[in-house]
Amino acid sequence: MAMAGDISWSDAHGTFNLRVAAILTRGADILLCTVEGLGYWFLPGGRVRFGEPTGAALARELAEELGHQFPAGELALVVENIYPGRGIEHEIGFYYRLAWPAALDPDDLGGGEPGHTFRWAPATELGALPFEPARLVSVLQNPSATLRHVVL
Repeated sequence: MAMAGDISWSDAHGTFNLRVAAILTRGADILLCTVEGLGYWFLPGGRVRFGEPTGAALARELAEELGHQFPAGELALVVENIYPGRGIEHEIGFYYRLAWPAALDPDDLGGGEPGHTFRWAPATELGALPFEPARLVSVLQNPSATLRHVVL
């Protein structure tokens, strides 16, 4: 459910969301998130609010979900995820790459929003998990040093 001020709306044609997500790594592992009852894993993050830069939105979302402050990451992907839903669902996502800070325990993955569960998974094993958007798996398994625009 969209919070007041989120850049998200629905009409008779479909739904639009502006989202940020973290490609948060620890060695070859990527941090994944799920929400109780959802049935699949995704990259942690959330919706951008009106007037909020995407980097600030990601910092806010990670603090809310994980209960930790994280350093700014590097914008790695701009992802257009267009999929059938009630009408068309169209999501624009800004995906930032950042490493898990050495000062934080990598097993301290709670303390944020209730109902959220986190786990580390090797990038090479993402295809074996229920992960959404599934078409993003190959992109995450083949990272690039340059900013990429991906249409799923």
